[in-house]
Amino acid sequence: MSKSSKQLNPQIPIYRALVDRRTNKIVGPAVPIYREDWPYSVIPFSEILWRYMDFWKFEDLLKRSSLYFSRSDQFKDPFEGRFSQANSSKMSASDAAFHAAYKISLVNKDLEASQEIMRKVIFISCWNRARKESREMWQAYTSGPESVVIATSAKALYCFLPETIVKSPVKYHSDEYPRTEFTHTALFFYKPSEYNFEREFRLMIAPDENESTNLADIGRYVPVRLKKIVQHVISHPKSSKEFKVKVDDLMLRYLKHVRREDSHILI
Repeated sequence: MSKSSKQLNPQIPIYRALVDRRTNKIVGPAVPIYREDWPYSVIPFSEILWRYMDFWKFEDLLKRSSLYFSRSDQFKDPFEGRFSQANSSKMSASDAAFHAAYKISLVNKDLEASQEIMRKVIFISCWNRARKESREMWQAYTSGPESVVIATSAKALYCFLPETIVKSPVKYHSDEYPRTEFTHTALFFYKPSEYNFEREFRLMIAPDENESTNLADIGRYVPVRLKKIVQHVISHPKSSKEFKVKVDDLMLRYLKHVRREDSHILI
């Protein structure tokens, strides 16, 4: 394992500029990027990350030894991968500086159309940042007692998933906050503040420029080393003895290094 938290903690870019893609040369002034607008960040290796799921998803994870990523337009948030309502009336400080330098409209129909395409080719796996399991997350992301939560470390996701997967916590904001499309993936790391109870850490698959994508795909699987990624398994607070036995049997076949734990939360 050669990565370190220092290597994974890049500085926020200070400037941005237009580049001629034919020559790869800057063709205008360097414009400042304001820290408060930048959506990407890195979390400490020591943080615990949780993924809540119904049993069939857990079974699928273990049998495939693969992590499922859902297509972004399948999520409930209507602003997923889109500008916020505030973008229709104002610009972020970073966009205002860019517009002043280049006189380019940063919100237009063509750009919004490209966002709709991106929503169909971006795939995301969502994790909760917390020191312990959450009653709210059990209620929001499982359908009942036949469910589990798996826990891992930020270190495991940073170090044992492909570098091509974008990894960053989500930036939560109010309705008055305009989003900034620094890159074609930036908008997927902003969320309205009503979702901030999730404390979400995202893994994201984005296609490269030369990749062909089947728009019928609503999800993707990424092979993982279960022994490195799954560090704890906790059954739902209301799980029956029979369900716990079913989970234990499955783990005995595919996840022998981990023992299921009972939840200590009352629901």
